[in-house]
Amino acid sequence: MLNHHTNAILRTLVEQYIRTAVPVASESIARQSPIKVSPATVRNKMAELEETGYIVRPHISSGGMPSSKGYRFYVESLDIDLEPSMRLQELVRNRFGEAARDMEVWMEVAASILSELSDNMAVVTYPKAPSPRIKQIQLVLIQELMALLVVVFQEARLRKYFLTLDDPYTQSDLTMVANKLNETYGGMGYTEILETPANLTPFEDSVLQDTLTILKKDDSESIADHAVDGIRLLLSQPEFLHEGKAQQIIEILEGKTLVRGILANQPEADGVVVRIGGENFDDSLNPFSVVVCRYGMPNEASGVVAVMGPQRMRYDNVISGVKFLSNLMGDLLYKIPNRRRYA
Repeated sequence: MLNHHTNAILRTLVEQYIRTAVPVASESIARQSPIKVSPATVRNKMAELEETGYIVRPHISSGGMPSSKGYRFYVESLDIDLEPSMRLQELVRNRFGEAARDMEVWMEVAASILSELSDNMAVVTYPKAPSPRIKQIQLVLIQELMALLVVVFQEARLRKYFLTLDDPYTQSDLTMVANKLNETYGGMGYTEILETPANLTPFEDSVLQDTLTILKKDDSESIADHAVDGIRLLLSQPEFLHEGKAQQIIEILEGKTLVRGILANQPEADGVVVRIGGENFDDSLNPFSVVVCRYGMPNEASGVVAVMGPQRMRYDNVISGVKFLSNLMGDLLYKIPNRRRYA
């Protein structure tokens, strides 16, 4: 437990380093600290902070930089009810109001806004159910012996699959088949469908098997669709100007590590989660901090809003932005009428 003086010195050091990315000298802390303290006292306190792992020094004679432990202490000291200014909130809402009423467009808008607010990379994932559940099955006659199977999930997504028909069917026939399957299996997931017996004709069973294939494939491709913005901002951070670090970021973006890692960090309940360095559940994200918040309906469909950047980030600004955007995305998801959300 840090005493009042040491707490104030560490907080001042962290805030200065976040602003400048330059090791902070004791003289600078003495000038900027909210409490009156001499440079000599600051040096003694910094030595204690270094011994206890809150700060590190690149060289013996250099100033101090926060360690992951120091950043964690700083984050825990922040006001959890931080919010963007009312003016900024209004500007953000206007940006969404000008966008089309489409979840994919909203994802892109949210990622763009959040990257601008944080000066880092933002990721927003599409709302997805814990496991795919059927909202509705549709069958559309395309040609005499070809139909389109449309499986609508309970979170604003759908999958299409072309069926080759062994016998000619009318659109009325196909609609009756779809209605029967919807009455029997609507709202169910893969396992529940398998466990629900039904008296089906061979054709109805064939459509059901194709539907099960779609469900299984969708569940296996569990990496959520997502929007990313601010890659340039992330790469321009001083920590990542080294060619090797930039290459590491590019490799993460080109693979599936990024979204897997961010989804691994997502909270089980409402609220913002901050993972700093080694706290990330994916080792490839250890050089970074990830600030993430869930939005939507956890038992039906939910996505995440996240910022990824160096450990040296403006946590107060990022946390308030992530929290506000996640709440806004959740409100927008609730307001989409069923006919727009699920069809």
